[in-house]
Amino acid sequence: MSAEAAAPGSLSDVYAHQVRADLERVEAEIARTEARLDALRADRLLLGRLWENLGAAEGAAVPRARDVRSRQPAPAAPEPGPATRGPAARRGSVRDAVVRFLRACEQPVSVNDIFAGLPGTVRSSGKVVVRNAVEALVAKGDAERSREGQSVRYTWVAAADADA
Repeated sequence: MSAEAAAPGSLSDVYAHQVRADLERVEAEIARTEARLDALRADRLLLGRLWENLGAAEGAAVPRARDVRSRQPAPAAPEPGPATRGPAARRGSVRDAVVRFLRACEQPVSVNDIFAGLPGTVRSSGKVVVRNAVEALVAKGDAERSREGQSVRYTWVAAADADA
């Protein structure tokens, strides 16, 4: 009778072992797939930034960069907003958003302040891209840079509004 009692337990142990092994295999496969997906999303984001920085040809479709942290697919239609409609979604959308923000500010602001005040579609480009856009405005004389301690602050130059 002890052999009969051991048999179902043994069969149960075999099934439990097999299920545990299958679960571990599936978990490992999920982890590898998620890592690959994260790498592909990071590549997509980088390529989208490069596309914008290189200034895609006018009229060429601009690929939509998905948020790397998002696990859900991007909506089929772009979200409404100034940085996602027409030519503003093409080359210069970060610059245009930065210009709009600086023009609206009455006091000098940091890159962190600018970045926090931009629409999410522009923020997805990254803080370095925003800083580069502000520095490009300084180089062209459209904005001024000032130091307050170790902080760097930027101000829109009112004379630049007369040209625009």
